[in-house]
Amino acid sequence: MAASKIVVDGNQSQVVVPPIEKASLVAPVDKNIPENATIHPERYALIIGNEDYSSRQPGLSKEVNVDFAENDARVFREYAIKTLGVPEKQTRLLINATSAEIKRGLNWISDLARLEAGNAELLFYYSGHGLPDETTREPYLVPVDVAGLAIHEGIRLNDVYLKLTENPARRGTVFNDACFSGGARNQPLLTMKAAKIKPKTEELKGNIVVFTSSSGDESSGVDREKQHGYFTWALLQKFQQTKGDITYKEMGDYLIKNVARETTLVSKPQTPQALFSPDVQSTWESWIFK
Repeated sequence: MAASKIVVDGNQSQVVVPPIEKASLVAPVDKNIPENATIHPERYALIIGNEDYSSRQPGLSKEVNVDFAENDARVFREYAIKTLGVPEKQTRLLINATSAEIKRGLNWISDLARLEAGNAELLFYYSGHGLPDETTREPYLVPVDVAGLAIHEGIRLNDVYLKLTENPARRGTVFNDACFSGGARNQPLLTMKAAKIKPKTEELKGNIVVFTSSSGDESSGVDREKQHGYFTWALLQKFQQTKGDITYKEMGDYLIKNVARETTLVSKPQTPQALFSPDVQSTWESWIFK
């Protein structure tokens, strides 16, 4: 930020504070977002950024919050609208969402897919806490009003996939910037865990591809300088570089290589994955985001 200037006039002094430019306070991927002329009326996006857990759950320290998850989600929405051609009114952004709000969001996007009669293209983005069931190893999204000890009150990841595919759609795309091993960006919701759990891999059905920020029992980290999760930063950076003109295969390869490199440099290796349903095994790699 620019320094203040002191203007001296006779015996009086006046502090002149220059305006703060918003662009000077954001990371490179948060500005100069490519705008494509093509709008896709059949595209819908549900975007969730769960950062603040401590405000809804007395007794939790702020260390359990998910740093920059709100920023992740807000900026992803800008790319969805400007770069990927999702009509603005066909996006739903949920910040610090409760269990009921996430369920309503999933019903909203599923109902719209039904109305499109097989032509819908659905985007689902999540940045926040994930946790596994300690017995079944099933992964869950954690709403801000759900405690780690009551994970069954959360949102089963498999239920997210089922909602996105319960009505025929041309394609469904999921971006998960969360780990489901019990690790976290800052401090896990369950600090008593002696060891992280390798979550069960859910079986995908329908026309769906899932990009995850980490594998197995890895945690999903945050780049504090860039103010994004490593996964989201790489995702947005590639959209910015290519203006969305990139295949799913190319994006998957880029995320795996670049996120693994950046996180290994800080000794917190994280390996994204591109998962797909057997129904799209022969076609998903050539899908294009733009």
